[in-house]
Amino acid sequence: MGSYCELYLSKFPISTTKNEIDPFLLSIFQPEDLRIFDRKIGERFQVLYGRNEDSDETETAYQYINSAKNLKERLDVIGFTMKRVKTAFSESKEETIDRLKGYLKDWNLKDKKDASKKLSEEIQLLENSNLDDFLNAIQEIVENEYGFSIEKEQGEQSKNPVVKYLLQERYGIDKFPYDSDQRTLLRAVLENTKSDCQVTYDITELIEGGYYTDEPDSVYDEVIENVTYDYEIGDKFLILTEGSSDIQILKTSLELLYPHLSGYYSFMDFGISNASGSASSLVASVKSFVGADIRNKVIALFDNDTAAESAIRGLAKTKIPENIKIVQYPDLKLLEDYPTVGPSGITNMNINGLAGSIEMYLGEDTLTEKSKLIPIQWKGFDSVLKKYQGEIIDKTAIQKRFEKRIQVCRDKPEKIQDYDWSGVREILKLIFEVFNK
Repeated sequence: MGSYCELYLSKFPISTTKNEIDPFLLSIFQPEDLRIFDRKIGERFQVLYGRNEDSDETETAYQYINSAKNLKERLDVIGFTMKRVKTAFSESKEETIDRLKGYLKDWNLKDKKDASKKLSEEIQLLENSNLDDFLNAIQEIVENEYGFSIEKEQGEQSKNPVVKYLLQERYGIDKFPYDSDQRTLLRAVLENTKSDCQVTYDITELIEGGYYTDEPDSVYDEVIENVTYDYEIGDKFLILTEGSSDIQILKTSLELLYPHLSGYYSFMDFGISNASGSASSLVASVKSFVGADIRNKVIALFDNDTAAESAIRGLAKTKIPENIKIVQYPDLKLLEDYPTVGPSGITNMNINGLAGSIEMYLGEDTLTEKSKLIPIQWKGFDSVLKKYQGEIIDKTAIQKRFEKRIQVCRDKPEKIQDYDWSGVREILKLIFEVFNK
């Protein structure tokens, strides 16, 4: 008979596998998402295959649980964006239509009118339906908890022919045109889903059946690490920056603002490795990673200043592989009109690309002292780029002020909204999206 592992959106089953956990679906969860609790067997989700268990017997449930919002953001980070869904939908739909038309030409169907009619109707539905039609159909299916099949009375209620198409053969929504990866399907499903809707990956039966030998809280690593074929799964994005202060700021900010995404990133801490912190040392690190043929996806983050632009020129003759991205901190609105100290005194100017170190992204409140923004001091001139290099005055004090903010928000998360995180969020957004552009 076997045991089943099931992925649910609310109470609707999106995917099911027999006798094994799908490592790709598990990869969108993190170990801390595991919930272990006691329940009555009759309290299991009842939708799948019309399961109806009235037993009062209790069992220990093992479920990975997180919100639709968090999983949608995780999927986007690892490349399962709506752009991918749209491409997969278009390609898969055309392939399906071509295949069905091929079946129609089969001489064995010439005398089988019912089969020919069914194929023709399916072809017509696919040709006349677009992605939005399918997304709306999925939304109706999930909200009405139709299950893997649609009953007669439910079919009479639904006016959407795509709903009936998806459920008529008891494949759940697996007839949705997508590529072979279930994460693409899940991303499509989550597009119109309410943010707080709960997504559950229930592995209870597999744990009870003894399919995994490790303790339940070690199953995640066991499944991910035992993928034997060549496929990127479970690999973290590696972040490189110019210095240890950048690492500390970004790491703590990521954990505070986007805790559900922090498990996908690893930081090379220059302080721990004793590597010097500068744009030139970051260039050297990139060259070392290229030479070592590192498999991980690597993001090299440079400051948004003159020194970084000059250093990046040193990579001009280096062939950068697709798994390594070279980016600078993004331009900020705040820096378009920022006070600077020069020979003629305080002058406001656009310092994007000239003095955009990590400190400039820590929020207007952090950069303000005695009701005024702390100014930039010009340090030197790059004769090749013909640009000045600037640095904010009293950088250490600004960093300490930000560290204090982090600690306050860790102790009282409700305080997060009291501070300006716009600059930090722009950098993190860049990190999240850089491999999807």
